[in-house]
Amino acid sequence: MSDGMPAGDGAPAAGTAGRTRRMAEVATMVSAATALAALVFAVFGLTGGTTGAGGPGGTPTPPGATSTPPAEPPSAGPTATPPSTTPTTPQARPTPPESPAPPPAGWHRIDAAALTASLAVPDGWKIKDDDALHVNWISPDGRYVIGIKRDSTHGSTAQAASIGRLAWYRKSDESKMQDLTSQSRTVDQHGRNAVRLDLDFRWEGVSRPSRRTELFVAGEHGQVYQLLAEDTYLDQASDLTALFETARTHLRTDVP
Repeated sequence: MSDGMPAGDGAPAAGTAGRTRRMAEVATMVSAATALAALVFAVFGLTGGTTGAGGPGGTPTPPGATSTPPAEPPSAGPTATPPSTTPTTPQARPTPPESPAPPPAGWHRIDAAALTASLAVPDGWKIKDDDALHVNWISPDGRYVIGIKRDSTHGSTAQAASIGRLAWYRKSDESKMQDLTSQSRTVDQHGRNAVRLDLDFRWEGVSRPSRRTELFVAGEHGQVYQLLAEDTYLDQASDLTALFETARTHLRTDVP
């Protein structure tokens, strides 16, 4: 028949369709294999990232590469403290005792070693009384007396000693002082608080008045020094004030 398709033309068309179908299946398998390989690689990469040097989420270590060990944590041992740069205040040293000035003309220095004191006394004066507690010097005419005493009978402060001594003076039957009047005031004695005591009185059995000036200053060992100057024949020409001030100026206590 001239209008129909030849019988031999149908076989090649069927073979071509079969090949095309097989190629599509192979492509599908290749795609699936590629996807599987990618999935395996991704899983391997994730697992390697958790154990590699980069830590979680890090890049996997290539084969043959050496991983760097993590740095050691800081030591928990004691840390040396740097020396302080704060300047230290030097300790104050005790001020050495001031050397006394030479006595004026007509005076000389006396060291009362047993009383750990020194003072100035006019030339020509003689010792009147001397024991473990006090020493007195008397003028050649017997009118004036200068003395130094050290004890703790009435306390360890100048104030206490002056009060106790005055109380004893007021016992006329013991002190032999009659018609006693007194004045007391605080003074400075070479940087130490001292008490000055001025006494007007008359000795028992004597009508002429006497005057005594005393200085009380505490020592370093609980005892009090007592300096005295006395005029036993008081009148307007008395040198008592000058004698007392000169002796006081040159008095040194706690002398080793």
